[in-house]
Amino acid sequence: MRPDDTIETDWRPSVTVSEDPALEPELAARLPAHGSRRSIAVTELVAPRQAYWRAIAPVPRTVEREERLDLGRTVHRLLGSALKDEGRLEVRVRREGTVGRIDLLADVPVEVKTSTTPVAAEELVAARPDQVEQLAMYVALAGGSIGRLVTLEVDGGEIRGVRALDVRFGEIDSVRREMLERANDLWGAWADRSPGALARCRWFDRGCEFHDAGVCGCTGSEPPPSGVVAEEVAAVAPRPDVAERIAARIRDAARPAGPPRVGRIRELVYPRRAYFERTAPLAPAPPRARDPLAPADLYERVRAAIESGPVGDVVRLPPLAQELEEEVAGFRGAPYLVRTSRAKDRASPASLMEAQPQYAFELGLRCVATGTRMGRLVLARERATDPRDQLQVFEMRFGAPTIFSKLWRERAGDLEAAVRARDPGALPACPAWMYATCPYAAECGCDAAAARSHR
Repeated sequence: MRPDDTIETDWRPSVTVSEDPALEPELAARLPAHGSRRSIAVTELVAPRQAYWRAIAPVPRTVEREERLDLGRTVHRLLGSALKDEGRLEVRVRREGTVGRIDLLADVPVEVKTSTTPVAAEELVAARPDQVEQLAMYVALAGGSIGRLVTLEVDGGEIRGVRALDVRFGEIDSVRREMLERANDLWGAWADRSPGALARCRWFDRGCEFHDAGVCGCTGSEPPPSGVVAEEVAAVAPRPDVAERIAARIRDAARPAGPPRVGRIRELVYPRRAYFERTAPLAPAPPRARDPLAPADLYERVRAAIESGPVGDVVRLPPLAQELEEEVAGFRGAPYLVRTSRAKDRASPASLMEAQPQYAFELGLRCVATGTRMGRLVLARERATDPRDQLQVFEMRFGAPTIFSKLWRERAGDLEAAVRARDPGALPACPAWMYATCPYAAECGCDAAAARSHR
């Protein structure tokens, strides 16, 4: 086993850690109160009956659905390279208890869809009402009146064409009221444990996973979907100029050569665990119901505080290469991590690096992946006695990115070599705090070396 001591001494001196006293009070002021409800996603408001069952009685994904998700991930990897100069990618924003992820924020919010059948501008509202509603809600969250729907015509996994339509909405406050009404209806359904008052799905009897599984007993006699949002569509205009520009960007973007070498950055932080996840993956756990009425935990509340700021604060940072499958989230232009701790007292930069160096190590890898030199850690304490100590924000600057680039190549290469050889012996052991709950502990047997491995 290669000891981790060299890595410890090599990368730490390149990191400068400082507190961000200006950002802490800004986030603390937006932190939802303890016991607050979680936010409802725009996609849940578009299909509230499915959202109800997804929480109460989730069903396993079918093979067909997994294939569609795999195709979507491949397309998103391509779009991350193709559209990085078109606008800000995957902008997350929260307003009044609703959270949305806008695919692209250009001059207007842009929603990107894939389809095998294009739709003309005059047919959009009737043929794609769910897409129009989703776009309208993103426009409402962003505070505008115009949105853009970009449709990628996909055939056999290849993008064959691009269409773009600008949709102008009339009274956007009407859309906001409809969003609030649907959210209240969904909360009420969860509280009553009955979806009876929720509108019928627009794709009733056309392949709903919950209906096919016998979970949802809808008959088609449920209340019809609301037409409020559709009534606010004032104009739909084709944008061939935008479609041509995006099509050109997609053609020029480098196609993924194959599966990404690294699924998640966590694989490089803990490569020994990643080895077993690749070579002896556990059977997927059956989907579990959750209590949708349970209050948001501290992690979710911190995320809400971060995402409730100006539109465009929280985005997906475009990757430098497509060897990473994971999407790196950025806050105000820099990678960020949110972590919770059971510690009561504030940490100094020095004590943080000593006790939790994995935070800096992971941020360093995220910076390498996105070509940035600074990252932020938002650390929240569940047991803080003083409310002013509940949130602490650290800024980490990386003076020698080549060190982390070298570590990326070494760890990715060592992991691939270990998988080929079916031998994890050269991979650094996971830290001791991971061993107690590791499902591979008996097979791995790395507990003896875990204490000296980096955290």
